[in-house]
Amino acid sequence: MMKRYDLPVALLYNTANIRYATGANVMAVWTAGTFARYCLVPAEGAPVLFEYKGSVHVSQKVVGDVRPAYTWQYGGLAARDKAREWAQSIRSALRELGLEHERLAVDKLDATGFLALQDEKIPIVEVLPATVDAREVKTPEEVQLFEINGKIGDAILAEFEAAIRPGIREYELLAVLSDALIRRHGEALFTRLVSSGTNTNPWLTEATDRVVMPGDLVGVDTDANGYEGYVIDISRTFLCGDAPTPEQKEAYRVAYDCVMGMHELVKPGTTFEEFAGKAPRLPDAYAAQRYPTMVHQAGLEDEGPGIPYPDDTRGPRRIMPQREFKENMVLCLECYAGKVGAPFGVKLEDQVLVTKDGPRLICAYPYDAKLLA
Repeated sequence: MMKRYDLPVALLYNTANIRYATGANVMAVWTAGTFARYCLVPAEGAPVLFEYKGSVHVSQKVVGDVRPAYTWQYGGLAARDKAREWAQSIRSALRELGLEHERLAVDKLDATGFLALQDEKIPIVEVLPATVDAREVKTPEEVQLFEINGKIGDAILAEFEAAIRPGIREYELLAVLSDALIRRHGEALFTRLVSSGTNTNPWLTEATDRVVMPGDLVGVDTDANGYEGYVIDISRTFLCGDAPTPEQKEAYRVAYDCVMGMHELVKPGTTFEEFAGKAPRLPDAYAAQRYPTMVHQAGLEDEGPGIPYPDDTRGPRRIMPQREFKENMVLCLECYAGKVGAPFGVKLEDQVLVTKDGPRLICAYPYDAKLLA
């Protein structure tokens, strides 16, 4: 993909990009926000990984060329000098690769790093077109990893649902989810999206100390990095008890029908715009609080481009990507149904692999039969 976009060499700081390029993963949650490690990836040849200096020995197990990384983030007034030293080291490494005078494609930098490369007269372009396209279609090995993680997702949701009872707190349910993940060789949760009762409306309230009560809806979005880091991203909403109200069943059916309708549209060759035009529309009473996107992609993190609602006027206008579904893409199809001011809402999401015959579930955990009855 770098060759396709005429990018001779890339400088990657995004943790998933580094892992895709090198196979090395070090303290992913911490390094995601610290600019502590990076790699140079030539379009031809092996990458050079600049590792957090205390972890060089970890990455040397999987990467041939590992060097201590420069960092300036906590340098205060000295940060600019340290970043200038870093930029000079980047130039030196580019010279080793025979790429000193080529454009450097970058995924992210802070202002100090950006200015340091400018001071060093290193021309910068963005790497995003190449990294997005490179992630889009999964390799056979990645498909196998998603199959493994699908089974992990089913197992952690089974433990989560079994733990729901009156008196348990939301953060205790979150702990059940995390424990079930890590015991199966998963890595971490990247959100805390467990909510109950009134916390399910609007969606995106993360776990609190609220006590689950009889008759509450309990929503969860797994948002997990599973085995080898691949994302397990499915949502389910459960009932604490055996007797849902008609209103709860209505909201559940709205979200369920929306996700099932999306399933029917997933096939190779369908454009994102065609999908968006044909996907089920939520009833007017549910439209104001619908989820920001209908579809996003997944790999080592939530990926894109995604598919927005084409008529969504909330906030800045979303641009519809000019793309199409391809075999071996991994998609997350999701819907939230909650009326404004209602005491509950329903979040549902399926993760699927695009095959030549349509979507295939990665996680197959069942929906709540009581709410669908």
